[in-house]
Amino acid sequence: MVTGVLGDLLSYIRLFALGISSAILGFVFNSLALSVSGSVIGVFFMVIILVIGHSINIFMASLGSFVHPMRLTFVEFYKNAGFEGGGRKYTPFRKLI
Repeated sequence: MVTGVLGDLLSYIRLFALGISSAILGFVFNSLALSVSGSVIGVFFMVIILVIGHSINIFMASLGSFVHPMRLTFVEFYKNAGFEGGGRKYTPFRKLI
């Protein structure tokens, strides 16, 4: 039980680290975009960097916010909680003779 709780705690700390890294990546795209905004062409590239960079960051954050909690729920929580699924044995459709 203690190792299961410790493993769950470390998994949630990993989710926190993913959130922090997403924020840092956003700051990097902002500073990169601001560093090229010196002229009209620079403003054009600034907008491109902001749109593409933050789109990548939002996609990765969305994927992480879906995949990691599902993994925590189905792999770690059910394993450590002693959950045993019920139901009937799977029998595929077949022809009756």
